[in-house]
Amino acid sequence: MSSPAKLKVARLSIISNTILVVGKLLIGIITGSVSIISEAIHSSIDLIAAVITYVSVRAAAKPPDKEHQFGHGKIETISGYIEAVLIFFAALLIIHEAINKIVNRTGVKFIWLGLIIMGISIILNWFVSRRLMAVAKKYNSIALEADAIHLTTDIYTSLGVLVGLFIVQLTGLNIIDPIDSEICQ
Repeated sequence: MSSPAKLKVARLSIISNTILVVGKLLIGIITGSVSIISEAIHSSIDLIAAVITYVSVRAAAKPPDKEHQFGHGKIETISGYIEAVLIFFAALLIIHEAINKIVNRTGVKFIWLGLIIMGISIILNWFVSRRLMAVAKKYNSIALEADAIHLTTDIYTSLGVLVGLFIVQLTGLNIIDPIDSEICQ
């Protein structure tokens, strides 16, 4: 039987990542910011990872059976490996988008919208990562802990994008945006 607390916090991660994907993608398109679009791509990978975590937590809770005499707990470990592959894939997409923005020299508009969504992202990921880690420690869940660590690192990338957008706002140097997307991811 799966712990209701583990499933609840895994669902929270899915919900928060869904909100961030939609918000960052919309704001990224409106502003033309490659950094925010890169963050949307990154958050979509986080969403996929959160779904994998949820599925693995549910599956790992199944009791031992004929084929799995020691239980299904290892599936949480496998989900961690899958998450690593997803992160690599996101990095490739972000590099492609940044190169495109540098070559086409596209500027950023409505930077204040970008600053707001990145601030929301930092706060939401901080809250969700702390909840995930608390439940992971309580129930010794590798999958929830990996998701918590991943969201914690997302706080730093979002902070980097926030600072980059602030610098673009202050200096008007739009080239910082695609470069910032490379550095922060």
